[in-house]
Amino acid sequence: MSRRDGRKALELHLPDDLRRRLVKTTQQHLPLAYLARQALRQAMDKGVQWQKEVRPGPARPILLQLSAEERARLDMWIARHDVLPEVAVLSLIGAVV
Repeated sequence: MSRRDGRKALELHLPDDLRRRLVKTTQQHLPLAYLARQALRQAMDKGVQWQKEVRPGPARPILLQLSAEERARLDMWIARHDVLPEVAVLSLIGAVV
């Protein structure tokens, strides 16, 4: 699979408030996709349960690269909560930051 394969990457439209909270998590100027992936991994490792669903925002999309293991874990979250992949990722990230 190439890195542009749709099975490994996910387009995220971060809401403005979630984008700001992600940027505030570090003093370094790191890519937004990196921050989002680290927050997602942290949420899945901790087994976080989100309280509310976060809907995609109007911002430009970012491409979130996922490993096969991360995608499999995300698919389990999606099946358990019966939501779209983007909503699951945004909700997990929102529960951590």
